[in-house]
Amino acid sequence: MELIRSLALAQLTKAMNCSCPSTIPRSGESGEKVNCFAVYIDIDKKPYLLVERIDGETLDCLEWNGERFADKKTINFSEVLDNSLSVTHFYGLSEVNYRGFKDFVIGRLLRAPYAILFFKKVAGALEQYLFNKKKLVTKQRIELLNLMVRLHLEGKNVPSPIGLMSHLYSLKWVLHPDRAAQIKKIQLTLDSFVDSGEISSIQNGEYRVNGKALHTIELFEEQERKHRESVIIQRLTIFLSIAIVILTAVQAEILKIPTIWDLTK
Repeated sequence: MELIRSLALAQLTKAMNCSCPSTIPRSGESGEKVNCFAVYIDIDKKPYLLVERIDGETLDCLEWNGERFADKKTINFSEVLDNSLSVTHFYGLSEVNYRGFKDFVIGRLLRAPYAILFFKKVAGALEQYLFNKKKLVTKQRIELLNLMVRLHLEGKNVPSPIGLMSHLYSLKWVLHPDRAAQIKKIQLTLDSFVDSGEISSIQNGEYRVNGKALHTIELFEEQERKHRESVIIQRLTIFLSIAIVILTAVQAEILKIPTIWDLTK
């Protein structure tokens, strides 16, 4: 255990050379560049001390006063219990959290959490690349109307075209090269629904679903059912026509079928 504590102190001292500022960017280019550590000492998993500086085995800290870390306090590293140490590494837009000496030492020496983050980032970039290569297929009007009715049943207003894009294609659409054209297509579809009465435009670019939307969906589903039945009847008619032609040809002895079982013998 003493070896783990010694390694933890060495790693903490190194980490404090990159201690976090009072405000940490968590988005955009500035967030991507973040690489800093926040070291806490908790009591029963509740905030107690924020470590500001480590000099040898002396820890200069700020004590939690119930609202923020404000009161200066100095302790010796020997006073820090294993389960009270909590370290957060703000690494780009990601965060790596450690709890206890052993977790911190193993994570920092073996770098396993960072390998996982790297592979996740590579996988995300590959997924985005493949998504960008695919064409954003324009959803049928009725599919879009079904989505809007579902949002209405969940107690939500229909969002703007940009909000609908996230529902239809996930957030990957933001980096897709055809995003602008697809947004315009959705806007035109929404305008057509407003003109025909299925939805109404309200404030903030949002829309409200009207009762006519259900009627339009029911009418479409009825037409689809009749179409499927028509296709089945057409196929049966073709099959029966072919069967009649074959049987007629056999009866007229135009088509010879070998005898399978001669009952005269």
